[in-house]
Amino acid sequence: MMNSEQYREHIEHTFNAFCKIALYHAALGAYKKIRKKQQFEVSLDYLCEFDFEPVTTTDEYFMKYDMPTTFIIRGKTVIVESEQLAAALFRLPKKRREVLFLWYYLGYNDEEIGKMCGISRSAVFRRRKIALRLLRKEMDVFEIGE
Repeated sequence: MMNSEQYREHIEHTFNAFCKIALYHAALGAYKKIRKKQQFEVSLDYLCEFDFEPVTTTDEYFMKYDMPTTFIIRGKTVIVESEQLAAALFRLPKKRREVLFLWYYLGYNDEEIGKMCGISRSAVFRRRKIALRLLRKEMDVFEIGE
């Protein structure tokens, strides 16, 4: 009976040790998950420091601008609100400016523009890319001048 009692105690101690180890590793896994989540979480406590403006916006769509610049391209009127952009567009050659307006403002694709202007699609693409490069240079001149 002594042997069986010792054996029983041994089994209990072994089982208790196994349970403790299993619980320990389960807890470690849970802590790892929590730490991983915390890396991506942002505390919102710092937001209390700021005074917030009311969450509203004003629509400026119907506001009248002093002098919007209008361009007439193939019988269609295009309004450019930015004075700097309008001035830079005026400095571009007419054919390149026309391709830019047809592409960006009027929504035609290269093939349609090519048919309108009597040139190939690849020529339209080249004109547009060169016009954008020239426009970028003109806009940089305005930024440096200010």
